[in-house]
Amino acid sequence: MDLVRQPIEVYRGLVEVRLADGIIGHISPLVSRFSNDIFAGQKTADHLTRFLALFSRFTAFLSSSATANLDNLEMAVDLLDYFTSTSKWWVISRKKPCIIPRPPSRDPRDFLKSIADIQLGSDASGRITTSTEKLSQFLSEHGIADGRTRQALCESFGSIWTLLSGFVCRSQGRGAISEADFEAGYDTFRVMLFYVPIEDFMALTAIRRVGTNDKLPRIARIAVAAGFERKLDSSVAARLERLHGENLAKVAVLTSGASRAVLTNSLRFIAQLATAEKGVPSIEDTEYETMIEQAIEILQKAGVDSSLFQDENAVAKLFKSLRISDEMAERISLVTRRLEGLIIDTAGSHDFLLQYSRLVPRLVSLLLLLASGTRPPSDTPLQDVDMKKGLMSLNQLLSERSSP
Repeated sequence: MDLVRQPIEVYRGLVEVRLADGIIGHISPLVSRFSNDIFAGQKTADHLTRFLALFSRFTAFLSSSATANLDNLEMAVDLLDYFTSTSKWWVISRKKPCIIPRPPSRDPRDFLKSIADIQLGSDASGRITTSTEKLSQFLSEHGIADGRTRQALCESFGSIWTLLSGFVCRSQGRGAISEADFEAGYDTFRVMLFYVPIEDFMALTAIRRVGTNDKLPRIARIAVAAGFERKLDSSVAARLERLHGENLAKVAVLTSGASRAVLTNSLRFIAQLATAEKGVPSIEDTEYETMIEQAIEILQKAGVDSSLFQDENAVAKLFKSLRISDEMAERISLVTRRLEGLIIDTAGSHDFLLQYSRLVPRLVSLLLLLASGTRPPSDTPLQDVDMKKGLMSLNQLLSERSSP
């Protein structure tokens, strides 16, 4: 796969983007707990500061912004959390340059503490030194920045290579960073810089914001009257779901049935959202027409055409787009598990999703509807970037008030 971004373009962007006032002040408390830890000859906190500052500038560059703000720092923190709380991220490649959201497999703070116990092998150390020198030479030859700025950028790259190498090593249970660990970390960073789209970084933040949104527990507790459910089940949207949903049996298994009921689940969820925001404990059957009309208006505002709830051809295209590959279904399953974990943490109880077991399938239905219903017309099934844009739309929908 050809480079999406040229190195000169990226390096110039990194030195031209400035950190907004106060960003370093926000980084300091995030890394202060590691200020006494030494990793690869330097304070772990210094490595982490460079990591967070550089990726803050990088995501600002990808967004064509001249200044990295708190949103960019948030994306950098979420990326660091991704590297330190999950595994297998180093399988990213130029052929498949995408960040795959995964549920955590360890505590990121404990993991970061533990890297102080591993050693930087001589071969890996030599590769980091050589790579830093080559980068410095490249920057100098192309007249990118002054000497002091070039040195700072090279130090940041060195810290990121060191950290990623250490993360790979520690994830595999070893005590010394090898040359192979460096190569895995180097390749990962290279793919991030030159291939991965901004949507991937934004999606990591979006999924965390969605899963920790304090509206979700309130939405789950909204009771829906039996009469409302009967009317929804006899609606045109429900009939069209039954007509076309059977074609998605395999996908439905991996998405807890969310794909089959993508329309009615979405309408019900938004009705519950609007009710929760009003502070009312339940939805009555007499509110059906008003609530469904409001839900459709909210979805229209998010970019979903209202024809999806009444036009058979539009619904057929929607369900065709949801005939996704096994790989894509597995990614949706990983997103679902990530959301479940975040919701449990926010609710403060492992039993919460046992009591409100329909919350996540309805949430995932809305995600699938936003991912499929807001993308440009296409005959291809749902793609990774569509799902990530759907996560961003879902986060925005939950963050705003539900009035259309």
